[in-house]
Amino acid sequence: MKIILDMHVRLHYALISLAIIPGYSLAFEPLNTDDAGTVKKDGNQVEIYSFTTNQHDSNALNAVDLPIPDQDYVDTQYAHAYPATYTRGIGDNIEASIGSAVYAQPKGAFSPVSNSAVAMKWRFAESEDGDWALAIKPSVRLPSTPSQQVAGLGYSALNYGATLIGSVYWNAVEIHANVAYAKASYNTNYPAGQNTDPNRTNILFFSIAPVWTVSPGIRLALDMGLTTNPPTTEQYLSNYGLVAAIFSPIEAIDIGLSYMRSAANFGIVTSGSGANTTRTEVGVTWRF
Repeated sequence: MKIILDMHVRLHYALISLAIIPGYSLAFEPLNTDDAGTVKKDGNQVEIYSFTTNQHDSNALNAVDLPIPDQDYVDTQYAHAYPATYTRGIGDNIEASIGSAVYAQPKGAFSPVSNSAVAMKWRFAESEDGDWALAIKPSVRLPSTPSQQVAGLGYSALNYGATLIGSVYWNAVEIHANVAYAKASYNTNYPAGQNTDPNRTNILFFSIAPVWTVSPGIRLALDMGLTTNPPTTEQYLSNYGLVAAIFSPIEAIDIGLSYMRSAANFGIVTSGSGANTTRTEVGVTWRF
């Protein structure tokens, strides 16, 4: 009985809600996938969002790790946070951004501010008619404190990465694709989200997101991808699927909402019949 209980606890803590790659890339809210567009020169953009994550595990003994792209949250419990990003256009095809998140849950004897990152996006190629574009986005994530790492709020080490972005633009449809790498080092003297299993530190992320303009001021999107499963004891890749809507009441404002499910395979992602983690996100983007 004790052995079964120990297995239950160990595998329960192995249900990690981890958001690494788009968290590094500070993606196109409320999607995980970024686009090749940049904020206009001398222009500004502020994104303020709220997200919640939840575990849905019908059989903890058979559960696997469930990475959630877009948040550096590493724990088995419910999370609620407010990520915000400021972006400045510093050239005709270059932007710089800085972002962080304030966690309302989990709480503890640590700062609620975590997952601070800086990034720069360079759109290095595009067609004359604007039908396609390519961009590269290097980024650096600042270390969390050891107590934040133990609580699951990021990693207590300096991490870095880069995202290669491709976008295709048609009249009513855009398609964005990302290939990303991150060096996700952490302080091995402390657990990561109360989990002592060793983690992979070379993280890959692949995604694609079609976006449809269904009417003026209304866009709908799908976002699907694969990401490296951090614990070395688990399968190498996990999957996610996301649906989103973006409403633009005026040109300078976007209101976005999305729902994502992450699981061991796309069968569970689409059906929800198995161990999975969900994230609900809503917020606003303001350009000025």
